[in-house]
Amino acid sequence: MDQPLSLKLASLCLISQHKLQNILSQCGDKVDLIIDPSLIKPLERICGVTWLRQHGVDKIYKMDPQLGATANTVRVYFIPACIQKYKCVLDQISSVLSHTPSLADAKCFNIIIVPKVVSSYDSILENRGLYDIVKLYAFAWELMPLDDQLLSLELPFLYKQLFVEQNHSLLSSISMSLWSLFHVTGQPKCILSLGKLSARVLDILEVYKESYSRDFLNTNSSQDIGSLIIIDRDQDYPSSLLTPATYSGLLSEIFNITCGQLELNVKETKLKKGKLNLVTMEETPSKNTSMMLDSSLDNLYGEIKHRHFSEVLSVLSSKAKLLKNEDIKALGIQEMKHYVATKLQQVTLFKQNLVNHVMASETILSEMNNKFENVTFTESEMLNNRNKKSNFTYIDENFGTDIHMYNSLRLMCLLSLTQGLSYEEYNSLVNKYLLAFGYKFLYVFNNLVTAGLLVQPSSPKLSLSNLGNLSERLPKWQNEFQTTAGKLKQLPSKSDDGKSPSYVFNGGYVPLVAVLCNALLTSESLLEVLSKLSALNDLKVGGAVIGQLKDGLETLDEKLSNLNINSSLDFGCKNAKSLLKSMKSDNKVSGFSVKPRTILVFMIGGVTYAEVAACDVIQTATGSKIIIASDCVASGSDLMIANT
Repeated sequence: MDQPLSLKLASLCLISQHKLQNILSQCGDKVDLIIDPSLIKPLERICGVTWLRQHGVDKIYKMDPQLGATANTVRVYFIPACIQKYKCVLDQISSVLSHTPSLADAKCFNIIIVPKVVSSYDSILENRGLYDIVKLYAFAWELMPLDDQLLSLELPFLYKQLFVEQNHSLLSSISMSLWSLFHVTGQPKCILSLGKLSARVLDILEVYKESYSRDFLNTNSSQDIGSLIIIDRDQDYPSSLLTPATYSGLLSEIFNITCGQLELNVKETKLKKGKLNLVTMEETPSKNTSMMLDSSLDNLYGEIKHRHFSEVLSVLSSKAKLLKNEDIKALGIQEMKHYVATKLQQVTLFKQNLVNHVMASETILSEMNNKFENVTFTESEMLNNRNKKSNFTYIDENFGTDIHMYNSLRLMCLLSLTQGLSYEEYNSLVNKYLLAFGYKFLYVFNNLVTAGLLVQPSSPKLSLSNLGNLSERLPKWQNEFQTTAGKLKQLPSKSDDGKSPSYVFNGGYVPLVAVLCNALLTSESLLEVLSKLSALNDLKVGGAVIGQLKDGLETLDEKLSNLNINSSLDFGCKNAKSLLKSMKSDNKVSGFSVKPRTILVFMIGGVTYAEVAACDVIQTATGSKIIIASDCVASGSDLMIANT
């Protein structure tokens, strides 16, 4: 397809529509659609109500455990791949069958599960006595364009399943989405993966390539996407835990954003929801305003989304003055007619967007108050391993006087990852949190440890010899985080003027995704790329670039036939450190160029708006294009919510 990349990405919606159409055609001519509330907005991105009506849907209901009788006999449930919600639907179906047993033979119950049907779901059906009565369908919708160069699968529950619950059954859905994307754009020339889950995604992707080969596909390298970078969220937790300084980043910290749509509810923000309220007050219902965070629909948002928040109000003020200076009264009759026909609608929409952004900015100011400077200063001290005692004191006071269910945990996790917590410090913060919110939340800290957000210190009483742990108890000038971040130049020595990606965190930290993109875009050879990223232990390299470094890639069958008992399945990917070592010894391949024009980044576990803004700085500086994709767009508080 000789079409612009933007049109190719927009066509992914048509693929999703076609998949859904095939499923609905098997369910019946006149059905009732019962949809989980969390899937309503993503479904609106794929198709509207009119499209659903044209394809057999008669009535639409919101999923409710207490849902009564529906208009039609045939029901189609539309739910995410969550075991609790799946069992809730089966309970409802069992209840309907207990009142009307004849429906069991009608086979009128269908469940569409996003993104895939897990194998255990069939056994649950059999245990409930619903096998062959309920039909299960898997619907893996494609990546959705939320904004200019921002794609999302809108599966926010993936982080909890993959990192907190350590349940990797849905990991193949990410591989399938990339496999479908490459059908449209072609294969990237160079692939970098960072993290265990990312490596597994590439392994599954390689299986899909060989198992579902397509003769019509162009196997040559893509002209649209030069490189693919896949990163696990746990490889760069600080980018999620730090307080962003950009407008879009702060919007995600204060307001709820689903599928690129922001709920401008100034009375019930994220910060207010997580606060410990000792006095209960009656809540007055308020009419919420929605904002679409899409540059193609809101030019003003496109202008200010990546700006430092300190600049946003001045930009909004100048836009308001321009509108005020526009004198409509001085126009003649013909000029007025032309104005009404061409500009009035645009000006009205612009005024509404301006009012919304001013209201959002004022809410950010009132919510952050004077905390922003104190928090960002403390975060900077943690990152640079300075003043550990005062940093802990700040967090300890926060837990004691201004505790927040999610943001207080963020500070604790950041301190644990950057400077570490002693056994006494850890227990002190845990006890204060449990005293504030209840001991029923004790499991939260186990979840944080499992997800890699928190490092649990060992008790000094458990050690055989206190002298043996003397070296561990001595103050460390630099831990593993500072060592790696220093080698990758993620900790700038001084603040910048917005030209460095570190501005997204007030000049204190460069997101890892920006470091990876910069290394690819500014290096002349693969050897130079790997040299710059040599500090990363879990980095792997794959794609056509590997094929040119050796005689030829083995097929999957050849891999399996040559597999030894102790060898690992590493389909077409090589460990970066071993590859760098072999390239240095072989001068023939050291000059191989990988410099791409366009990079696709996929973050497993959610990407932040701050990381998107940091990549925007890199693409502007290098004159390239960086497309960010993920299973969802999430803030640091969203990660904490997934652990609670």
